[in-house]
Amino acid sequence: MTLTDRTSLFAQQIESMFGAIAPRYDFLNRLLSCGQDIYWRRKAVDLLEPEDDACYLDLATGTADLALEIKVRRKSRARVIGADFCHPMLQLGQVKARKESVDIALVGASGDALPFADASFSGVAIAFGIRNFAEPEKGLSEILRVLKDRGKLVVLEFSLPDHPFLKWAYQFYFVRVLPLIGRLISRHGAAYSYLPESVLRFPQRGRFVEMMEAQGFREVAFRNLTFGIVSLYWGRKHV
Repeated sequence: MTLTDRTSLFAQQIESMFGAIAPRYDFLNRLLSCGQDIYWRRKAVDLLEPEDDACYLDLATGTADLALEIKVRRKSRARVIGADFCHPMLQLGQVKARKESVDIALVGASGDALPFADASFSGVAIAFGIRNFAEPEKGLSEILRVLKDRGKLVVLEFSLPDHPFLKWAYQFYFVRVLPLIGRLISRHGAAYSYLPESVLRFPQRGRFVEMMEAQGFREVAFRNLTFGIVSLYWGRKHV
């Protein structure tokens, strides 16, 4: 099997998995994060600093929570596009957007081959999605391509706390408790076992900063949220 074949298979498996849990996805996000996922997305949008009359991409939008944070909670007049390769998630996002009476364009797209012209967006946000890319470097390269000069990327992703006890407690919850709750409610065992596995595999903090810089981002930095169980990364495109 070639690298391209393996990448395609991985993407298909992830799409199928998220499609299966889509109906209970929002509920489980609130439950398993104790509501903190709302706070984390708000912090990401604070950092994105959306401006009226600009255009923003919410990549790996899922059910469009971050896109709705921009349009509804911020009452922004910015144009917002949400992109995701999981169509059941997008369908739920469309229902939520109609309920809120907001105009958000939701597009089926893979993060490593975005269907947008160069320099299309003033900012791109991706919340808990970059670790699901088969090739995160390729995804970052595509994001850089579609950003305008001085455009900002904001990435929200799970990480491991630095404090030894918090790290142990977090890993116990993440590896032992969370998959059990997720399995009972979603009836999909693989999805909530995949979550801790993908987080433990993903480059942490300084390593992800280096990955962003290697793909051409500048002014790259990060900060920890909620004792370091989530990290917020950002960087800009400089032409």
